Amino acid sequence: MSNSDACSGILGYKKLTRFEIAAIVGARALQLTLGAPPLVDVSKAPSLDPVAVALVELYEGVLPITVRRMRPDGASCDLALSELLPGSRGDIERLIRSWRPR
Repeated sequence: MSNSDACSGILGYKKLTRFEIAAIVGARALQLTLGAPPLVDVSKAPSLDPVAVALVELYEGVLPITVRRMRPDGASCDLALSELLPGSRGDIERLIRSWRPR
């Protein structure tokens, strides 16, 4: 089955799930901790904490990420972050506002 066939029809929400947000932010925060350069102006983040910077990068859509969703029949669908981000901005914005580094 081609990718376009797998993506047709209902494939769940047209927004990032909380699990996808956690995986993306966690992976990017690890990269930042290991010395990767930030892709946004860090003054936009509520703190210099790598998780806060990763949340801002996700909110602004600068991460080159593709989300793979699996269907019940075993087929997968690759979705660009730009397709899922508009429906998720409110959730991500709430996370940024409430983020407090520990």
